[in-house]
Amino acid sequence: MPEDEDDGIDDYVAVCHIIPELARQIVGLADLSWDDPEITDRAMRNLGWRDDEVPIDEGRFVTDQGHIVYGDNCFYMPFSHSYWVGGEVWSYDAWGSLPGWSSQKGARRKEFDAHVNAAVDRFAERLGPPECDVRTEGSTVSTGPYSWRYAAWRRGGNALVVGQTLEGFSYSQFEEAVVYIGVLAEEAPFPEAAEFPDFITS
Repeated sequence: MPEDEDDGIDDYVAVCHIIPELARQIVGLADLSWDDPEITDRAMRNLGWRDDEVPIDEGRFVTDQGHIVYGDNCFYMPFSHSYWVGGEVWSYDAWGSLPGWSSQKGARRKEFDAHVNAAVDRFAERLGPPECDVRTEGSTVSTGPYSWRYAAWRRGGNALVVGQTLEGFSYSQFEEAVVYIGVLAEEAPFPEAAEFPDFITS
């Protein structure tokens, strides 16, 4: 939250937890080819995920728990948001009011990072420790003084990543934590820490 903002604006962190069954489903999706949206659409429908009545227009599917999935040739699923509420523009708790989500008023970096760590641990239960586990330093992130964690596993020609980035709906004022699946050639190295934000949002 900007330091010069008036009172009445509060920090929030929202979360839609990743349960073991959802982690299992996502790992299965990570083994598919993400070059063909018809294949991945069918796979997500077969999981019972909805592609109608998605609460955000840009969303592609909604999981049983309420996560919104974006992307045509990738899987991009936010599970936590760090933001503020108050003022004329952000006058209500948009993320915490989504079905299946909850939010904590007064929460900040500590709580946001804890949700990321819990998601990494959830996938590690199925896949073992991340093959790549790095953290950006504020000075190396072009968009600002953020320190973000990226944990990644290789799944054939794909990478499954848990990481943090800027949230686009707020024009990069807020942050979100996401699960991402995208193409990474088997012979290609994982991105460097400072390259991960572009990797999961390109």
